Amino acid sequence: MPTLFSIDAPSASNPTALVVEPSVADAVWIALALSQLGFRVMVSETFQDASSRLATRPALLVTELRLGEYNGLHLVLRGKSTHPPLAAIVTSRIVDPALYKEAEQLGATYVLKTISAQEFRAAVLRTVFRAEGDNSPIRPPYERRKAERRHTSETRHEPEMRVAERRRPIPGPATERNAPESTG
Repeated sequence: MPTLFSIDAPSASNPTALVVEPSVADAVWIALALSQLGFRVMVSETFQDASSRLATRPALLVTELRLGEYNGLHLVLRGKSTHPPLAAIVTSRIVDPALYKEAEQLGATYVLKTISAQEFRAAVLRTVFRAEGDNSPIRPPYERRKAERRHTSETRHEPEMRVAERRRPIPGPATERNAPESTG
């Protein structure tokens, strides 16, 4: 079956991502998140089509776990066998520690489809920019920053530590006009 659609980022020099997703809604969501990161995105809905598209050597493979009689882990294995630096993410709605472990053994990141777009983009960035030879698993939380910025109302101000004024007033008429009036 032909590719469902393709989203091209402005520059042809941008890295390519191959998304393998049978659900059109999920494919669009993933493709938009990846295009926001600057990827040129190709989307396929079947294992067979995706398998042939791996020959283009994409920088990133994002695949659904369940792909008919095959699964996304087979695609990761195939992609990494021909192109070892391939960054891979396996998506699913199933929380299964055994599947997490299998994906991690293949060097892929296992991502639940219930995460936010920000978390998904963080998972992508951590997977793509993982140091060469680093086989440590990438697990949630993918976004490690707690908030974008601190708000000024949250900033703690320390009291001034000066005991006395640093400058002494110059005696004369100007000092008397600017001197504070006593209240009591």
